[in-house]
Amino acid sequence: MIELIPLPHSIHGAVELPSSKSVTNRALILAALSPQVVTIQNPLFSDDTQALVSCLNSLGIKVEKNASSFIVHGNYTHVKDGEYILNAHLSGTTIRFLTAFCCIVPGIKTILGEKRLNERPIKGLVDALRQLGAKIEYLGEEGFPPIKISTSQLENKTLQMDGSISSQFVTAIMLLQPVLGAMTITFTTPPISKSYIELTKHLVKKWGTKGSDIYKVEGDYSAAGYFAAIASLTNSTITLKNLKSDSQQGDRLFLDILKKMGTEVTYNDGEVTICGHGVKPVEVNMEQCPDQAQTLAVLTAFANGKSVLSGVRSLRVKETERVKAVQAELEKMNIKTESPNADTLIIYGGSPKPATIETYGDHRMAMSFAIGGSKLKGMKINNPEVVTKTFPEFWEKLQTIGIEIVSSRT
Repeated sequence: MIELIPLPHSIHGAVELPSSKSVTNRALILAALSPQVVTIQNPLFSDDTQALVSCLNSLGIKVEKNASSFIVHGNYTHVKDGEYILNAHLSGTTIRFLTAFCCIVPGIKTILGEKRLNERPIKGLVDALRQLGAKIEYLGEEGFPPIKISTSQLENKTLQMDGSISSQFVTAIMLLQPVLGAMTITFTTPPISKSYIELTKHLVKKWGTKGSDIYKVEGDYSAAGYFAAIASLTNSTITLKNLKSDSQQGDRLFLDILKKMGTEVTYNDGEVTICGHGVKPVEVNMEQCPDQAQTLAVLTAFANGKSVLSGVRSLRVKETERVKAVQAELEKMNIKTESPNADTLIIYGGSPKPATIETYGDHRMAMSFAIGGSKLKGMKINNPEVVTKTFPEFWEKLQTIGIEIVSSRT
């Protein structure tokens, strides 16, 4: 457990942000489809990206890790016929992207994860891949990992997909386009988190069919949200470095939400400056930036009045049931919430109290509630190490802007 010592006053600071996990894992799959050796510069080194690297290495596609790059040697054509057990640990992108990728390589591939990942749905992706000729067997509960894949090639045909569960299902198949060619996908239900699908489309188009020798990963707008929220809450000015102003990442939209709450946002070359003026209640749809919903929920706990967050249904099948987890922890902080339906979270903000926060094995629970610790004395976070999933240096970065972190016993 750690305790956060809040900022004593408004600050002027800067934070160098890590690279994007979403882009890094997409780039790793695209590199593993490329005909040449690919250097991925400035990747994110975290539990989620290491999970995918380890699985590619297990398949015989060597990923060399250097101080500031991954070098991907070999590709899908070099995978030998055999039996493979691939552990995605707790990485949703890894298990979804790998499921599609393993349908075009030889061998019998068993794909699984740790307990919570095996409870996250994969049926929509499996159903789509079966339409393309994949042979996939569930080894446990229908619709969930672990799965066994015995296919080594797919057909290119028009797909029908359920888009309501996860954009990662769509992305997993789109990433195969350098091999399968452009595909037509129709949806029986509108696709959720469409911004992530657009990010994939952008990367696949930029990569092209011939691949890329060198690819540089951009900074992470998901990580940026925490520090932008702190600037808003504490009336501080924080410059977020390593961010593209024309990024296709959906979480960039969170900065537009902060503008509605009274925050100034200025884009410069390779950085964004956030100038906070407190927070106001908002009504906003989070579907295009769902990873920022917990951050916004904590932020609106400090805004006097009623805030309504819609578009949150995808949060219920993430690392934890995030809507319920947020409600439980905000209740500890004396903040009333309601969830009248699966897609809506209502927060009645005001004067939250400090509390000891459970993280539910979820990195974003730890980081979003840490925002409260920038303002409230006595905020404590259990199992802070969960941030290694996507942002291993999170606590160190907080300290660079003046938030002290002290170890605390229960």
